[in-house]
Amino acid sequence: MAAAMIQQANIPKIITQPLKRVHIADIETELGMLWGQFDRESGGGHTVMRACMSNLIIYCDTAEEAAVVSQEIPTIVDVHPARVLLLIGDGHPSDGSLEALISIYYAPLEDGWQVCAERIDVVASPAATERLPSVARSQLMGDLPTTLWWASRRPPPEAGEVFFQLAELANQIIYDNMGWINPIKGVSAMTRWVAAQQNEQVVYNLAWRRFAVWRKLLGQMLDPQITPNALESLRVIEISHGPHALPMTWLLVGWLASQLNWQPVDGKRLSNSELIWKFHNNQHEIKITAKRLPQGEPLLYRLLLDWSHATSENRLCFERLDNDRIGIVEALSTIPAHVFAAQIPERATLVSAQLAHRNRDKIFENALKSANAMAAVFQP
Repeated sequence: MAAAMIQQANIPKIITQPLKRVHIADIETELGMLWGQFDRESGGGHTVMRACMSNLIIYCDTAEEAAVVSQEIPTIVDVHPARVLLLIGDGHPSDGSLEALISIYYAPLEDGWQVCAERIDVVASPAATERLPSVARSQLMGDLPTTLWWASRRPPPEAGEVFFQLAELANQIIYDNMGWINPIKGVSAMTRWVAAQQNEQVVYNLAWRRFAVWRKLLGQMLDPQITPNALESLRVIEISHGPHALPMTWLLVGWLASQLNWQPVDGKRLSNSELIWKFHNNQHEIKITAKRLPQGEPLLYRLLLDWSHATSENRLCFERLDNDRIGIVEALSTIPAHVFAAQIPERATLVSAQLAHRNRDKIFENALKSANAMAAVFQP
């Protein structure tokens, strides 16, 4: 077995084996045999500790999506050991309509080994996708919490029964709105579904943590003790984002609107790369423009806020300088220039950080509701 070990390049201490094809009915038995063989061949008189904190169901639509996720699993289980069920809904089984593959992940300890995950892949043909929830149900460890990570690029409710049945198995649902083809429709569908859950499940959008640093910077720099009256007087916001980052931008604006009690009154698509929203607070109108850059990563790149009035200019412009820093642009700001640490997190890091959370985030859900209200007034 030692010769079969594959060391992950990005996380040296996590080791795994090649996936082994097994019959669906024999998954548990075959996993037990893997454990026994590993214990005999790798224990060497030392302790082999099995760690498992939860079930993690991951759903992908394609083999291409699953290949990316496969590279992220070691990062996740290094932080949060789990039984991982990777479901591929539009795959190409080598024989029949369903096939299963298994493996284990482990890491060296000072006095032995820690087995930090067991992985079960289930690949379904398009006609057999509806069978995935029942297969997943039979492989869950019943005494552990369960998270569904919806890694498909489709908004979850658009997948219909496959999503709804998988969601019923989970205590927590993680999804990502990056790259949604129709963010307006996707936000509306997801908001309605979240509202219908009645506090039964934790629902989390990876975009929420992706722009956490922007929320933190806005909270710090627009604090009334630092910039008095800025929040009440905001009139113009301009946002520049990269390709596929419009849904994240939409959620950011929804967060601002929910926190500042803005009411959306209008929204328009000015071009294929530019949108505009208008809000009202108790005193005046707020205009927000979102522009997509022609190239770049799916990130927020620039955020300009203006609360000037007749007798005073007041502006603050943040700009991403590189993968590790965001700075205040001196030429576009009336606040002194400053640089902040703001590392871009990897998706696997976002997922592993969320797995330990067991409470619903009301601030996020309020932002989602505001984003849905923005969709309601939007005119394509």
